[in-house]
Amino acid sequence: MNDTSRVLDRRTAMATVALALLLGVFAMNDVPMGVFQDDGHYLILARALALGDGYHYVNLPGAPAATHFPPGYPLLLAPLWWIAPRFPANVAFFKLVNVVLLPVVAIAIRAVARRRGRLGPLAASAVALASVASVPVLFLNGLLFSETAFMAALFGLLLVLDDVVADDAAPTVRTLILTGVAIGAVTMLRTVGVALLPAALAVPLMRRRWRDAALLLVGALLLLAPWQTWASAHARAVPDAIVGAYGGYGPWLAAAWRGGGLAFMAGVLAENLRGLLIPLTLFGLAQAPALVKGLVVAALVALAAAGAHALWPRARVMLLFLIPYGALLLAWPFPPDRFLWPLWPIAILLVTAGVVALGAPSSSTRVRYAARAVGAVLATLFVVWHARTWPGRSWESGERSMAHMGLAAASVAANLPREGLVASDQDAMVHLYAARPAVPLLALTAEQHVRPRTDEELAGQVQGVLDAYRPRWVIVAQQESLRAASILVNRGRLKLLGADTSGVIVYDVVRP
Repeated sequence: MNDTSRVLDRRTAMATVALALLLGVFAMNDVPMGVFQDDGHYLILARALALGDGYHYVNLPGAPAATHFPPGYPLLLAPLWWIAPRFPANVAFFKLVNVVLLPVVAIAIRAVARRRGRLGPLAASAVALASVASVPVLFLNGLLFSETAFMAALFGLLLVLDDVVADDAAPTVRTLILTGVAIGAVTMLRTVGVALLPAALAVPLMRRRWRDAALLLVGALLLLAPWQTWASAHARAVPDAIVGAYGGYGPWLAAAWRGGGLAFMAGVLAENLRGLLIPLTLFGLAQAPALVKGLVVAALVALAAAGAHALWPRARVMLLFLIPYGALLLAWPFPPDRFLWPLWPIAILLVTAGVVALGAPSSSTRVRYAARAVGAVLATLFVVWHARTWPGRSWESGERSMAHMGLAAASVAANLPREGLVASDQDAMVHLYAARPAVPLLALTAEQHVRPRTDEELAGQVQGVLDAYRPRWVIVAQQESLRAASILVNRGRLKLLGADTSGVIVYDVVRP
């Protein structure tokens, strides 16, 4: 690399960091914590760790052990409670975490594109900025979700992982163990990060480097084994009625598989395959005819396949990682977008690398011009849709509506006598903004991913919460909870107490 190339590389890298920081600031919003439950739970767990209460849900009666999320992101947030302990004045301070992390994500993606994709400085920066500027990534970055931290760790590790496991010179014992520990650390941010482990092990195993694979596994288990031991020991820490919101994933998913069998699994697969079409929205094709969607999907797959072929010698771990991760994405009974967007930069990199490979002078004239034309059309569609979407910030409309209801529920809870327990479909916001324990009404079920819950099932879930926790009041802000509460009113288990102007309804719990 000559001096001119070094200057261009350095300047484009600096521009990538600066623009990503601006995008992080742009994505930041004033929406309160707890709107989507997960963000509130991360904050509650971080505060528990900071105050010495351990990894426990202190918002629930009895402060049960937390097994729903691995502890990586709460541990990252915990020290901030020492710096800014006053809630909700510290909400903006916590949201700065993802603002700062977004440039880290961008520069890591750019480095992967340079080293693994062999893209030039401008193309690598374009891949990085297209990744972090995508509306779903901005949406997640504006919330206190773990995806941004996960992406920073994931792409930072993908940058060096192939050098370790595919290096012809045998890595040292220390390097291999630390690499395994790093894989475990990524998994502690998001459980699906565990897909890195089989991908990293596959390369030395294919080369019959048994020592390297064993040391990688030992390093990963140094973090994964204690967490799994903790999670298994406390797998029944919360009642079945709220496992979907607060319990471990294993019992929750196993119960759904036992109950639904092959029909349930097939339904999950079908739903998630349909969900994989969501990236077409980013090209303005959500309402396009099926033929157009099919052609665009075919073009994206063809370019990505060409890119994967070009990257295989230098990015084997990254490409193998897509196999177990993709299997988890397809099998998990949850909309796949939360799993998909952390991998979105890999998809952009593969498509870009495919355009570069097929558009190279070594390709036939027809293939070369077709690849460049398709790449230009896709890039134009992507830029135009985002240019139209960014100014209105339409992705925030749903969360702002939910925040309004959540704050109303918290306000109602704050005015109730302190000695009674509250059950609410806004339990995280009730705890955070009304400073009182609260239990959930309708925890997520695996079955609802393939079919809507019936009113009887909803009422049964709420009844399970009433039986397990014996709350004094039920505060309802959502339609599903209202339908369940109406049934329980007719059965004499709830009694209407009142409603506020925002539509939040309060019920007394009638003791049997």
